Amino acid sequence: MANSKFGVNISGYINKQFGLGAGVRANINSIKTTSIPFAINDFNIKISEHIKEDFKSAIEVSEKNPYNINLVQINIDRLHSVVQDVDNSYFKNKYNIAFWAWELENFPEESKIFFTLFNEIWVPSNFCTEAISKVSPVPVIKIMHAIDIEKPRFNRVDFGLPEEKFIFLTMFDYYSSMTRKNPLGSIDAYEKTFGINNKDVLLVIKSSLSKEFPKEKKELTDRIGDNRSIIIIEEILEENKLFSLINCCDCFVSLHRSEGFGLTMAEAMFLGKPVIGTAYSANIEFMTINNSFLVKYDLIDTGNNYLFVGGKSVWADPDISHAAELMKFVVENPEEAIKIAKKGQYFVKQNLNPKKIGEKIEARLNFINQEFCNNINVENSKAEEYLRFENQLLQQKIDKMKTLFGVQIKLKFKNLQNKIRGRNRKYFWE
Repeated sequence: MANSKFGVNISGYINKQFGLGAGVRANINSIKTTSIPFAINDFNIKISEHIKEDFKSAIEVSEKNPYNINLVQINIDRLHSVVQDVDNSYFKNKYNIAFWAWELENFPEESKIFFTLFNEIWVPSNFCTEAISKVSPVPVIKIMHAIDIEKPRFNRVDFGLPEEKFIFLTMFDYYSSMTRKNPLGSIDAYEKTFGINNKDVLLVIKSSLSKEFPKEKKELTDRIGDNRSIIIIEEILEENKLFSLINCCDCFVSLHRSEGFGLTMAEAMFLGKPVIGTAYSANIEFMTINNSFLVKYDLIDTGNNYLFVGGKSVWADPDISHAAELMKFVVENPEEAIKIAKKGQYFVKQNLNPKKIGEKIEARLNFINQEFCNNINVENSKAEEYLRFENQLLQQKIDKMKTLFGVQIKLKFKNLQNKIRGRNRKYFWE
């Protein structure tokens, strides 16, 4: 690394229209406010065909990673694919940083092998820091997402929304778990306050495309039933149109069970909207009783409802009655609700703007360059660690394969033959 140029190579879902894509673009916008040289790499990660490219705000990418620091903004569920598809020279002789968001208090055992590949981990919240640092052998650094929204260009008529009604908006992505995002909780609270087919209010549920999630979509539509004061907008919207939809609502609602950051809540606050949200996980780092409407909750076991955890963690069960009271309050006290929303808007614009986040990134990258990137021992050891990581990844696949019923039968038959014949033969993959 001693001869590499100082700067950062950024990789991730560069132009994808979903939360993790927005997260990497937020970091790019923050780095643009600094003097740090950067290159943008796209691993062309294979994800669902229903997650679209945002061509209108497309960011130019490079085939090379010329700088001495890599910032890899790929979550743990897709890192296997990245490591398999990307030449290992991308990581060698670099100071490698992973940017991860994690939504639960415990980090999954299956993902610990990825620490081998990175010198440090960046996360968007203290909530993520506490979850990951419990098991991380490398530093875990908080770099919050920057929020900066251009003036929304679309209004209610563009979405076919009524001008005269008070509109609540909740949003979720099927790929981020409908159970975790909990739109059903928002429906429960809404109907508890306003009943069925209320002519004065409207609940809009914005979702990603449901083609790969028919069971979850049916659960949602069955829950809505014949309530005509609840509508679903199932569409992939380009960035300004998505922010315009948030801007069209009178109140944003998120009765989530857990968040690694809570991007949509922060975006709604930036736009000056009253935000009702569960008072649990990362969003309480920018949502307070002074600038938003926090919902009481109980902690419950996740069960087998979330990626990797297998019932080994907890999350929030928001208090539906309390959420209903807050919904009623913002409708009946619009001036007070806006006053609180303005405090939220001020907080987000002051603390989560690209320049302020960029200063933190610049300070950290300068420190890394000065303290680590001229250390030849670090350079040599990372090449060895990459090989160790590949071996661990292969061993993990073998261990998983051994749990399959057919493979277990073969192993038992082989062991029986060895015992009878006094041999110690093994399959080549053991």
